[in-house]
Formats: sequence, C-alpha cells, structure tokens
Amino acid sequence: MSIDWSEVVPDLSRRKAVIVIGSGISRHSTGSNGKKPPTWKDFLAQAASDCPDKSDMAAIEDALASGDFLHACEWLKKRYDSRWANYLRDTFSKPGYSPAPIHEQILKLDSRVVFTLNFDDIYERHADNIHRGSYIIKNYYDKDVEEFLRGFGRYIIKVHGNLNSTTDIIFTQKDYSQARIKNSAFYQAFDAALLTHTFIFLGCGISDPDINLLLENQNFRYQEQAPHFFVTSHGFNKDRQYSLRENRNLKVLEYDPVDEDHSGLITELKALNDAVEAERFELVSTTNW
Repeated sequence: MSIDWSEVVPDLSRRKAVIVIGSGISRHSTGSNGKKPPTWKDFLAQAASDCPDKSDMAAIEDALASGDFLHACEWLKKRYDSRWANYLRDTFSKPGYSPAPIHEQILKLDSRVVFTLNFDDIYERHADNIHRGSYIIKNYYDKDVEEFLRGFGRYIIKVHGNLNSTTDIIFTQKDYSQARIKNSAFYQAFDAALLTHTFIFLGCGISDPDINLLLENQNFRYQEQAPHFFVTSHGFNKDRQYSLRENRNLKVLEYDPVDEDHSGLITELKALNDAVEAERFELVSTTNW
C-alpha cells in the first residue's frame, strides 16, 4: 500500500512545510570506499571497537546495548580526547559520500526550509550543485539563525552543527544540555516553526531529546493543532505509533521499503513530487498564487 500524502500536499505546495532529514537519508549515499555512512548506532559500535582506551568498557557496552547512545557517545568522546574530531571526519567526511537519488527527490519538493539532523554535508552539496549556491545554510548556533522564519530565501538549517566545527556538534548528552541553554534562541525559533508549519520527518529516529521535548510541549500546549508527520517503513510498532500521536502529535506514514536500500521511499517521494507539482500548477492557474 502506498502512502496517502493527501494531508501533506497542501502545505508542501504552499511552502508551509518544513522537511526534516535524518541519518536514514544519508544512508542512501555511497563513498569512494564503497561504504555508506553509518547509522548513529553503528558508528558508536565501531567507535567502541576502535577506541584507543579499551580499559573497563562495561559502562559503554551496557549503554550501547540498552540504546543509551547519548551517554555512550559522551564517554567515547572523552576517551578519544583530541583524536575525536579526526575520527568523526574520517568516518563522515573523508569517504566523500555522493548525493543519491533520494536527495534529488527531496530537493525537488522545493521546501522553503529544510532541517537536517545530519552533520555531514551531503544534502547541502547537492542543493549547492543544483541551485548554484542560492540556498542559505544556517547552523543552530548562528546568531541570526531565526532568519529562516521570515526570510525570503530557501534555507537549510543544521540542527546539530557540522563537521567544519566539531566542537559545536550536538552529539552527546552534555552537548544537548549545553545547547538548550546557550542556544535557546534557536529552540525558540524551532518552536515557532512547529506552530506555523507542518513538519515532515524523513529518515529520522525518535530519540532526539530536544526535538521530542519541543514536540511534546507543543502537543499539550496547543491540543487542537494539526499533526506533523513521521515517515517510516512498514512494521513500526502500533503501540509506539499511538504514543507518538498522543504525546508528540506525530502521525506515522508507513511505506514498503522494497529492499534493504529502502528504494521504496524514493518511489513514494516521486509520487509526492508529482502531487505537489500538480497542486502548485492548480494554485497558479486559479489564484495567480
């Protein structure tokens, strides 16, 4: 069964939606070494295996096994010390990951604002190549990051930072805690966007603490608000779907992955692009929009 995009198309066609992309989108890319960017879980497991200090790894291993990735990452970062930045770049930047067809489909949706949870630059490079540098890229820590709310350009917002400034990447429990205080203006802007735009999460997990907090606060503060959308493959637990809708106002849209590369999502995004293009054509034809 295909995704019913009918609730998403109107806001996308009017550019009143924010697309949020996570590591599942980067996984479609391939590097010069033939490998794909790792998921957060896989990265941490490999970082633990490569750790220069393997003494008493029990706490890290327990954290990885229980899904407490924030603390596992924090403890690994401490053990790597000054080598952490190079390890991140060797993993996520040095392979030279190429944009994939899924990046093309997301870009074609022509959303005015795209949030990326990834600190790689795969999507930005694709957007820059196609649109010749016309996209405005902001990091969560930029003093004028809130510009995306009322600016006239098209924006890519780096929610967790980027590999050019590894000290500012939000990656550990401590990073999240510090960012909430030090960069509160960004989270206020994020909160405002949630109130005025429909968010569509693609290739994302459900464990980001700050996004979850923002979604939950809005859900219980504005209980008549239309839902945001979480796109995932078939088989997502029904009880978890219920909780996402009840607590975070996230409606789950499921697709058939077709294969291990999730080519089914690309097919679904092509159908979404066709529907959005048709709606925009209708808007221009009837209202001079």
